[in-house]
Amino acid sequence: MARRKKARPNGLLRLTLLGMFLGVFLSTTLIAEMTTLTYEKAVAPPSGLTYVKTIGYETRFAQWGKLSTNPIVLVHGAFESVYVWEPVAKILAHTHHVEAYDIKGYGYTTHVGPYTTEALAQQLSAFIVARHLKNPVLVGHSLGAGVIAQFVLDHPKVAAGIIFLDGDGLTLSYPGTGILNLIPNPYQTALYDAVIHNDFLVKTIFMAACGPGCPPFTHAVLTEVQKPLEVNGAEQSLLSFASRPIVGVSSNQLIHMRSFAIPSLVIFGSNDSEFSANSTSETAQFIGAPAPIIISGAGHLSMWSHPTQVASAISSFASKLKR
Repeated sequence: MARRKKARPNGLLRLTLLGMFLGVFLSTTLIAEMTTLTYEKAVAPPSGLTYVKTIGYETRFAQWGKLSTNPIVLVHGAFESVYVWEPVAKILAHTHHVEAYDIKGYGYTTHVGPYTTEALAQQLSAFIVARHLKNPVLVGHSLGAGVIAQFVLDHPKVAAGIIFLDGDGLTLSYPGTGILNLIPNPYQTALYDAVIHNDFLVKTIFMAACGPGCPPFTHAVLTEVQKPLEVNGAEQSLLSFASRPIVGVSSNQLIHMRSFAIPSLVIFGSNDSEFSANSTSETAQFIGAPAPIIISGAGHLSMWSHPTQVASAISSFASKLKR
């Protein structure tokens, strides 16, 4: 009588591994669903905000100082909003009319794409027209410098002067662009919600960007940073930004800006880890600006940590312009 072969254990091992995989998958899916449900309801924008119609959507803005013939327009960077400009704007308001707005994809401006460099420059153009701002000085922080650069290329005779603050205006493709789009829902939304609602993580990121001279990170600051990330469309907007190169123009386009002979200025924090001393000087050379103004002790959020020094540099520049 033939002996029966013993069953190989591989089948049992495969079943065990499959069971473990299914268990982990179901557990993480359940956690993701619970996280998503916890933060499912979008936060409404605060009451009392002011808006202006720009190309069919509402752009949130704020203004300081009396109306004058020498307006200054402040353009914020990534993950920011009008709020980060308040310390500087309040100082500038003593001598200038100042306006700031939320660029598309951030803050409380209507979240509607596209979020390309060209589209953001179009928003800036529409804002200037809608607000009747004649020959403004444009100040762009970080990503905002790229928006201003594209705007100047499209409209070289509008700005009385331009200032790059903690930004070089250059576009950049970085490793992992678009990787978030590979994460299916509900994991994508759960990850987004988990990050923006983690008070410790939000504080750590903000303080790291701000640098050693940053003022205390209070609950009020936390609220101003988090709330715009919780409104309708914020998640989709940020994912759209993450799936494309950083907003900006090429180095050749920056050099071309120099031919317009627009008065320019470059300001950086001495502790800004995103840029070296050589790169800041190169940025100034590209756009035809004098040697960069370096804010001692400031990080990448110099307008927040050192508003007096930044406002002084902007005011001095704007006051010397012939308009």
